[in-house]
Amino acid sequence: MERNRKRAEKQLQQTIIMVETLLRMPTVPRTELLALASWMEGLGREDLFKGLADQVSREKVTWERIDAIIDQPSVKELLQPIVDQLSERSRANRVRKELVVTVTRRFLENIKWKKSLEQARYMSRFFSSVEDTLSISHDITMDAVIIDYACIVDSMELFKKLMKQMESSFVPVIIVGPSRSKVRQISYEMGADDYWDETVMNEERHVRLARLLRKLRVVSSTILVDELTGAYNRKYLQSAFDRRLARLEREQRTFGLAIFDLDHFKRINDLHGHPTGDLVLSELATVVQQAARLDDEFIRFGGEEFILLFSAETLSQAVTSINKIRERVERHIFANGLKVTVSIGLSFSLDVHTSLAQATAEADEALYQAKRNGRNQVISYSTAISIEKSSVYIRVEEGLLNQIRQFDLPDHPKYHFEVIPLDDQRTAPLQLAILSLDQLAIENFQRLEEWRKQRESIIDMLVVAEQEDDRLAESLSRGATDYVMASHVDQQAEEWITEWIMQIP
Repeated sequence: MERNRKRAEKQLQQTIIMVETLLRMPTVPRTELLALASWMEGLGREDLFKGLADQVSREKVTWERIDAIIDQPSVKELLQPIVDQLSERSRANRVRKELVVTVTRRFLENIKWKKSLEQARYMSRFFSSVEDTLSISHDITMDAVIIDYACIVDSMELFKKLMKQMESSFVPVIIVGPSRSKVRQISYEMGADDYWDETVMNEERHVRLARLLRKLRVVSSTILVDELTGAYNRKYLQSAFDRRLARLEREQRTFGLAIFDLDHFKRINDLHGHPTGDLVLSELATVVQQAARLDDEFIRFGGEEFILLFSAETLSQAVTSINKIRERVERHIFANGLKVTVSIGLSFSLDVHTSLAQATAEADEALYQAKRNGRNQVISYSTAISIEKSSVYIRVEEGLLNQIRQFDLPDHPKYHFEVIPLDDQRTAPLQLAILSLDQLAIENFQRLEEWRKQRESIIDMLVVAEQEDDRLAESLSRGATDYVMASHVDQQAEEWITEWIMQIP
């Protein structure tokens, strides 16, 4: 199985290289396009290429009739559908690293542990308090939380809220504390999944962490209902979509896929608190399920995004049905008297060769068109003509700017990434800042404090450090997201930024 997966990954990369080569040529012989088509048709038996190979076969009919030599603009137009699908498959085929969060005030003491986590191919992040961890927990997907007992003592009520949230998503919580039986007992009574005292060395920590994460994966794969909303979860989605395709092939029962996204949900969390945000999500699921038909399937896709699989005979009928649900949401009075709206993207023109990745990508593009058009509306993929990705700025200190601009960053279906100088005045809801520890120290870390308090955008901060010293610990305690070493900045920063992009939903 592993050998087959690696072979498919290699074939995917070879295909991408072939397409990129054609796109760089000033003119392309028709024979080169047909050679690409034959190569991709030959890959059709691999799961990763199903659907894509069929599409290429259909495109090949057109390619066989065009001029013997094709100019570059025409080549780009002909290959654009293939480029879009290859980009989506490449991103979907990447394995997201599991994120292990450590809550501690002893940053320097934990540097060795952080390094060993990352060598074992985990992502690792530090937080200095339970409060910081709780505030960010709704914005990132944690796979395990390791927390110093000393951080819990001063924040018991906040810790109970964090535990409740982690339990609802089955995220293991490990408490690190002294070798005292009373503290160990209290930790387990509070719900800890494991307790590590100072006698538990890094090697044993890795074994025990891996065991807990294996259990998390088993639980996640067997439980098909989202604990918070009562909707189905992502594990249910693929099998539900496959059943719809089988019914389409067998009975010609056409269906649609709609992605729902709560408008201005971050504002609800910021102004009314995450508990109110959770109530809104739960009520939304109830309202939609009451408005939908019995055979419609409502699935929590992630965060404030949901997917509805539903039957419809025509696109017009599909849009009408989904609009009725949108209007029902708009009329409903939510928790704390809130009025909430949703933007909805719809993919309907599906055939038996359509993959789930393709259908969700189409609905996603339509959703973002709905948001750009003013929100609180339904847009179908066929009418989402002007698709523009949202900007994400990677702000970089002048001395590092040229290095970062050379990085080969992965594509993302929703966002366009632009590397800009640190003090560029442009802004965006999502940003990453990269700057040296020396620069932060000169400013007495004030920039970190300012960014940390910002509400209009999320700014992650990657610090480039010459050495692991007290200043680095200070930057992490003030809100820096992570750090890389200056001596390995090319390799470490590029990998870190790639993983950061992969984490963006």
